[in-house]
Amino acid sequence: MPKVTYFKDDPIVIAALAVKISQTPFEQGDMKKLYRQCKWHRKGSRNLVNRVLKSQHLIFGDFLPYAIGLEDISRLTAIYLWRNVNSLNLMFGAGIEASFRVIKPNRYNDTVGDLGRIAFEAYEKAVQLGVPEQDARYMLPEGTLTRMIFSAPVRYLLKLANSLKLSPLDEHKKIGTEIETVLMKKFGFEMPEEKLPSDWQFWGSRTTGTGISTDCRADEIHSISLTMDTEGSLAMYAQLVRQRQLLCDIEPMESIVQKATFVIPPTFPDSVKDEYKRIAKLAVNEQRKRVKVNDPNFVYFLLLGQNAGATIYGKGAAVLETAKSRSEGVAQGEIRTRIGIPLVRKLSEHADLKKQIGPRCWRERRCIEPTTFKSKKAICPAFAKCSGNWHGDLSELMDVLEEEYSQFIV
Repeated sequence: MPKVTYFKDDPIVIAALAVKISQTPFEQGDMKKLYRQCKWHRKGSRNLVNRVLKSQHLIFGDFLPYAIGLEDISRLTAIYLWRNVNSLNLMFGAGIEASFRVIKPNRYNDTVGDLGRIAFEAYEKAVQLGVPEQDARYMLPEGTLTRMIFSAPVRYLLKLANSLKLSPLDEHKKIGTEIETVLMKKFGFEMPEEKLPSDWQFWGSRTTGTGISTDCRADEIHSISLTMDTEGSLAMYAQLVRQRQLLCDIEPMESIVQKATFVIPPTFPDSVKDEYKRIAKLAVNEQRKRVKVNDPNFVYFLLLGQNAGATIYGKGAAVLETAKSRSEGVAQGEIRTRIGIPLVRKLSEHADLKKQIGPRCWRERRCIEPTTFKSKKAICPAFAKCSGNWHGDLSELMDVLEEEYSQFIV
């Protein structure tokens, strides 16, 4: 079961804890152990955070002198929480979770049982065959366990707790109740319950189309309005919602089961594709069986690579930020292909915005990637061509960075 921990300390220590949560292998200790390391070595914590901030990970400057730590939560819970946090949903907060691009996933909850074991074995084989970790995880179930830390003013933490308590999933109710209990004990606020204007539905069906529309007055970036119908894997959406910029209205989870469609990363060799399809069939059988009896635990059997439709809403500078960060060559390939590149192409129709969107090698003629991924610059096809200084047209750059993602249906 998930564990909820309240941390209180200098913001720099809380931020250092967040860095460690994101990048420290699970085997090296739980969150309390990582916190003690940060607390005892404050100078080292300060140096760590400042070093990460200089490498463009500015989220670590968002932390308050307290935070809520969530240990042994499902990946489904992480994306469910992040999906709710953005200004269009009237929900503010900052946090970070363990990065499966850096940390090897090694646990899953009891609900997924044998499927978890089979999926993890397939994941290991895929990585050994040279499949990047960020792609191999498409075979893992949403019942895979992770950890995260979240910091926000009390009002917003209570809004978050309330949204979790309203979920049909026992895991969410437990976390929401414990967060509320901790906040009442620490702060004593008795605030009325606030509902979020939009939440992610478990039950029901909805069809989403494809297409993108924008509106913008000349030279007024705050007038930008985005509505984008798209589809992609749950792994892709998990990255998109963590940015906290856009409202990502993903179709109901039952609807995802009904479609039973899965995204195939282009890095999968035939042997991995075959194993992926076998796992997907096992997962869909469990999903459908549980949906039939109205068991909300079916969501743990969704795979990270399972395809879902969504409508994405954005306003102002947040749209530009997404067009910058999600079109970069080291961004995960699917989110670049399905979100970043289409958004750049659409916004480039507004001549006044053309120099404010796209990768840094286009905007600034240089490449500054986070330290964690410096060794992976070579995987960026644009960097291979221009070493971080793109002199061609923006549309040509998007053509170079676009990848092909196929699908299969169970």
